[in-house]
Amino acid sequence: MKMRSSITITIITAILAASIQSVTTAQRPNQDQLLANAQLSDRQTNQLKSLGTKVAIPSYIPAGFKVASVQVKPCPSGVRRFCPDYAIIYRNSNNSCFAIESTGGGIGDMPSADLERSYPVNNSILGKSAVLKYRKNPRLSGPTLIGSWMGQGPFYRFTGAGSRLFLNTAPPELSNCSDISPQEAVRVWESLRYLP
Repeated sequence: MKMRSSITITIITAILAASIQSVTTAQRPNQDQLLANAQLSDRQTNQLKSLGTKVAIPSYIPAGFKVASVQVKPCPSGVRRFCPDYAIIYRNSNNSCFAIESTGGGIGDMPSADLERSYPVNNSILGKSAVLKYRKNPRLSGPTLIGSWMGQGPFYRFTGAGSRLFLNTAPPELSNCSDISPQEAVRVWESLRYLP
C-alpha cells in the first residue's frame, strides 16, 4: 500500500511540474519567438544589444507592418545621463507607421493642449501609462497618437505618426504617414517585453 501511494504522489508531482512549466512558457515567449514577432533581423538585434541597456520590443505587431528602420544612439564616452536612445520604426504598405522609442532620461510631461482622449495602457513589465490622442492638426491627415513614458529608466513610449509636430525628438520618419488605431497602439504597447 505504501508503494502505491508513493507512486501516485510521484505521478501527481510530475504532472504539476509539467503544468507549471507549460503555463510559464506560454506567458513568456522565448527569445526566437519574441524576435520573430518584433520582426527584427540579427543585425538590428545586435545594434540594440550594443547599447548595453534594457531593450523593450513589441511582441505584437499589426498585420502588414515591417521594421522600416532601427535607430540607435549610444552614450558618448563616459556619459550615462539621458542616454542611450533607440527607436524601432514600423511601416506598412498603406503608409501607416509608428515607433517604439526609449531613452535613458530627460523625459517630461506630454503637452496637454489639443488632447482629445486618453487610452489606458497596462504593461506587465513596465506598469501603467496611456496612449494620448491629440486633435487633428491642419498639417496632418488625422489625429496624432503619442504615449506617455513608461518605465523607471530607461523609459519607453509608443510614438505615432505626426508626433514630430509635438516632439522635436520624435523620429523624422513619422512625419509623412498616418497612425494606426488607438486600440492597436494600446495592443502594441502592452505587448512590450525585454529583449533577452
